[in-house]
Amino acid sequence: MGDHTEAISIDFDPMVISYKDLLGHFWNAHRCDSNNRSRQYMNAVFYQNDAQRMLAESSRAKQAERLGISLTNVQTEILPVKAFTYAENYHQKYYLTRYSDLRNFLSETYPTSKSFADSTVATRLNAYLGSGMKKDWKQFLKELSDYGLPEQLKNRLEKAAHKNL
Repeated sequence: MGDHTEAISIDFDPMVISYKDLLGHFWNAHRCDSNNRSRQYMNAVFYQNDAQRMLAESSRAKQAERLGISLTNVQTEILPVKAFTYAENYHQKYYLTRYSDLRNFLSETYPTSKSFADSTVATRLNAYLGSGMKKDWKQFLKELSDYGLPEQLKNRLEKAAHKNL
């Protein structure tokens, strides 16, 4: 598989959410006391500067304390960001794979791995169709007309949302 680790890169506006808050979300959804031993699936938090490193290390220590485990039992590494390589389109946005016509439209609209991965529309649709948006179908319906989808796809997604209301 090579010398890589599968990861996500999050672009965020620190005026909206802080790195510290992102770390809080991470630790709340992460099992830090176990680790797959392969480099491909290792547990890690990445930082871009010393301030982020210190926040990451502090949050790791707080998580250990919260769980009542020794810091040495935390299997999550704190590492500097080096290079980030986007996975191919077919590895992006897993939940969209259930909607091949939608995924095909989005892949044509966002033809490069980076543009597809960075697409707000593809990301939001993937989250709604998966579990990341906690299935807030009313909000989904409010946003749907802003996504620039062909009418046929929009109608299909509206029907799916109405079934779940």
